[in-house]
Amino acid sequence: MSKMSASGRLAAFENVKRSVNVDTLLPSLVFAGTWAKFFFCESDRIFGAHFVGAVTELMRLEGGTVACLANLDLTPVSELAGFAAIYVDRATTTEQYRDALQAGGPQSGWLYRMDRYACASDAGSWCIYCEKSNDVAVIALRDNSDADWSRGPLTQLWAKPIEELVDGGSSPLFPFDMLVPDWRKGLIDTYGNGPSHDGYDG
Repeated sequence: MSKMSASGRLAAFENVKRSVNVDTLLPSLVFAGTWAKFFFCESDRIFGAHFVGAVTELMRLEGGTVACLANLDLTPVSELAGFAAIYVDRATTTEQYRDALQAGGPQSGWLYRMDRYACASDAGSWCIYCEKSNDVAVIALRDNSDADWSRGPLTQLWAKPIEELVDGGSSPLFPFDMLVPDWRKGLIDTYGNGPSHDGYDG
């Protein structure tokens, strides 16, 4: 993990900042810029055993070298605040990632906090946003074609289109089978996999 280039880490962090509207919450559109496809999973998947494998595979497929997981509730968006970012490259192990999440123990470790998180790579073809307090994470892909090459990593995270996950879908799954009506409608209206979604760049 120590061999990551400073430029790669900065590029990944900048892509987090560029990709997320930090003042927006689900079920509204939390992503800035143009995104084509969205896939949802439980937030615990972002902090579980398969996350590093999924992210490193996404980076391998897109040509990325390093990914930044930023705690949006701790990171001033104008700064590269190392204490509020965890970096993952293709050499990072699940054990190293777990140790980084647990650093600080139950008092301050990210594994135990109910914060908002976002993850992007230096290549920038995808972004993951997570609201841990709501048990929801969403993966955004830049282009429709990205959904083809990213199928493997998405499967590792059990990520599926919102239409499939909500109550009445083909594979309803917690917490999506328990959404209140406003959230259910909001997520489908905002993240249904139709035409590209344009957020604002701010």
